[in-house]
Formats: sequence, structure tokens, C-alpha cells
Amino acid sequence: MSTSPGARIQRAFQAGLVNAVLGNDRIAREAGLMVTDSQALHLLVLRDDIRNAKQLSDATGISTSTVSRVLDRLEGAGYLTRVPDPQDRRRAQLELDMTKVQPLIDRYAQYVVHLEKVNASYTDEQLDLIADYLERTNGLF
Repeated sequence: MSTSPGARIQRAFQAGLVNAVLGNDRIAREAGLMVTDSQALHLLVLRDDIRNAKQLSDATGISTSTVSRVLDRLEGAGYLTRVPDPQDRRRAQLELDMTKVQPLIDRYAQYVVHLEKVNASYTDEQLDLIADYLERTNGLF
């Protein structure tokens, strides 16, 4: 008896999540970071609209006090600096040190290469359908 496409997708999605969590933890440990720290940093790299602690807290669902500790560790490790916000002196803008961040970006490059190889085996129409599915399910967790 064959497994339905929906069941295959659900199983693959769950396995992908497990692999992503474990892979991200491994990369974080290699960089001397906690996985929450590396993922917060990853989010700062991916999204230009997150540039202060409150925005990071809102995007992650992590309390502002925990985000402050994450930022303390990232700042202490040299990945970012807090710069006074010229619009509101009570806040600080987060500025990434891309020379420090780049090795982490490079570490993730192997995954990008793999994804590009897989993508090349699909038509644009198929990729559009896959992208739609992933975009619709992106907010699950």
C-alpha cells in the first residue's frame, strides 16, 4: 500500500524540521553560540525590518528580557553592536558586524548549494507550486 502525497509531505516536513533544528544547533555550537542566539542572528541577517530588541522579541515570541540576554551574548561575541536610536534615545538600533557574521553565512552556503541543485531538477511552474505550499505553511511554528 502506498502512502498518500499529503502524508508524504507531512512526514518530509516533520523530518525537515528535525534536521533543521539539529543542524542549526550544530552550527551554533561550532560558532560558540547557543542555538537561540544563532537563530536570532540569522533572523537579523534575513530581515531588514528587525533592528531593535522589541522587533526581535515580536518576531520570535521571546520575551524582551530574554532577547536582551541573547543580544548581550551576540554583542559580547562581536556579532553586533547596539547604537543609540536617533529617534528615541531609550532604544538602541542593532548593527551587524558583517565581517564577523560572514563566516556563519558561509557555513550555511552548503545548504544553499544543495537547494539550488534540487531546484534545478524542477520546472519553474513546479517550483512556484512548492513555494506557495511552503509560504502557506511557514507560520505553523
